[in-house]
Amino acid sequence: MSVLDTPRLYFSGEMVWDPIVTNNYGPDPTQKPPFAGFYDEDACIPLPPGDSVADFRQRAIDFVDPANWNPHGTHRSNFLAQISGVDTGGGLDWSDPVVGAPADFLGMLVDAEPYGTFSSQLFFDSMRFGVDGGYRIACPRSFRVMSRFVYFNRNSYNTVKAGVASVIWQTSFPKDAGLQLDAHDSPALQALATALEDPDVLGLTVRWNTYRTIYYDDPTITTNGGGQLSIDAQALIAKLNIPNSFQPNPARSLMVGVVGLWRQGEPACEPGDRALLAQGAPFQQPVGTAFTRVTNGALVVDLGNSVREVDAEVNKQQLDALSVCAMSADGTSVVQVLGTIPYSQYDREAYVATSGLVTLPLDPSQCDIATAAPLQIRSGANVYLAEAVVAPSNRLLRPAVMTQQNIYMDEGDAAVSTGIQVLDTGYATTPGIQVNRYSYDDASGAVTPVDTASTDSNGIAWFDVAAASAGAVDCYLFTVGTDAAAPATLDPQTTCYIYVRTLPADADIGAMEPTWENVFNNVLAKWNAMAPCMDNWLWLNDPAQVHAYGGILKKLTDSSAFEAYRYMPVVRDMTQGERTLLYAFLDAPLDPQSKPFKAVLAQAAPEGRSALPESTRLSRAMRA
Repeated sequence: MSVLDTPRLYFSGEMVWDPIVTNNYGPDPTQKPPFAGFYDEDACIPLPPGDSVADFRQRAIDFVDPANWNPHGTHRSNFLAQISGVDTGGGLDWSDPVVGAPADFLGMLVDAEPYGTFSSQLFFDSMRFGVDGGYRIACPRSFRVMSRFVYFNRNSYNTVKAGVASVIWQTSFPKDAGLQLDAHDSPALQALATALEDPDVLGLTVRWNTYRTIYYDDPTITTNGGGQLSIDAQALIAKLNIPNSFQPNPARSLMVGVVGLWRQGEPACEPGDRALLAQGAPFQQPVGTAFTRVTNGALVVDLGNSVREVDAEVNKQQLDALSVCAMSADGTSVVQVLGTIPYSQYDREAYVATSGLVTLPLDPSQCDIATAAPLQIRSGANVYLAEAVVAPSNRLLRPAVMTQQNIYMDEGDAAVSTGIQVLDTGYATTPGIQVNRYSYDDASGAVTPVDTASTDSNGIAWFDVAAASAGAVDCYLFTVGTDAAAPATLDPQTTCYIYVRTLPADADIGAMEPTWENVFNNVLAKWNAMAPCMDNWLWLNDPAQVHAYGGILKKLTDSSAFEAYRYMPVVRDMTQGERTLLYAFLDAPLDPQSKPFKAVLAQAAPEGRSALPESTRLSRAMRA
């Protein structure tokens, strides 16, 4: 069972993104002064290190045009969505009483590798479909939400920043880890509850696709550089330069999703089943990777991340009729056309109605053929999507990361193991299959062999991941088979990969005297500079307030809270040395010479007015 099986719920709507993006920009020798970069992702420090907080914040504002679109972000990302339909085995159904109930999610969007685009993830505490006291699925977090199969050729009319792309997001919820389902008289929820009793079902998977992202709340911006984008950026800069202003600038995407069953042998945070991989040059594929499964006398194809949008009304590209073909064992010739997907089954309305899932009925003989043969989606001689055939055995094998694809480590940590689940026609493979690991250098593009491992009795190959000797972001790629060629690059549509971020030990910082000057300059200043939004909750440049809230700060920055929504810092780059110095300051008596926080609030501007807007002054006074 999987999200391609029934029962399942569909949901749709929008998703809001409010990340701070200042740390996306590292040192770039091609840039002329005054641009000197903003962040060193290996050392976890702002650039240049000697910048004052005020100077850094101003540079971040000045760089909004052309690139730094949200220096006042909060990282919060949330759904504006509802359950839009169900399928209990008889097709799309809008009559179930759970339809129309809200789909609720609030998470923190963080890149493990800030410079790149392949390691986005959402830290969160829970997800909910329905309402407390009514129809409800309550899902406490077990795994972060991971972004996978980023498709950079999705949007042909909106190429602004991430507007060109779409992303699959997925996480899963074990049924024995607090998952609650209140079905009442909803047939769909009752069917899910019954299915969860099957020992082969581990819990529920939630998978969604985000696409058509707009910036500055302005759908008329369709290209990068100059024009309306620059006009809107300059307007934001003017707002950001207002004293004491707080101007978050979230982006918004359309989204469709599905809630279904999570089965044995299926990865938690990326699609399992059979992958029909995108064909063509990396980042230019005409159709994005899809997933398929033979189930209940039908072939279900997930086109959620596949067919491009072509205009502002998000109409789908009208390809010729798509033939789903069973191929010869080596994948070179068509044996049988299993079915045809007409445009009406993947156009805009159909896409939103079923979150991109298309069901093709099969007769019993076709089911047998489809279960064993390599599959392709074609239009005449054009092959858009194809299942990988691994030579020399012609097995339909593919690697997938077993749980979370982004690993955080501290310098000096012992090695940890990560599992690569090998799927054979969508199910866990047999023991003894070779999996190959390569390192990938994003700067140079070099792909270098590292080692190999073989699958165990659960079809999982285990690899040790070691912490770097200093701060670093490492990337590993994986292939299957003794004769597999090394990947040419990290193509998120076809490559299995993980990121490993090692935070430096910063032992020299941890050994410093816990004075306010040391704590601010070596710990708090970087977040004070890069996260102006914190001014609304805690003045990181005020020793009295920082000390007064020491208990809360220690709770929020404790490494045991790393997966939590409210963990600080949101970007997860506090080093052990920084934590040691901060805690030593919080545990010591406050220097009596420190300026009391209330004295800061009482400072008056010229003409006797408060130095802060009245609402801000009162809000902060309540937290003093």
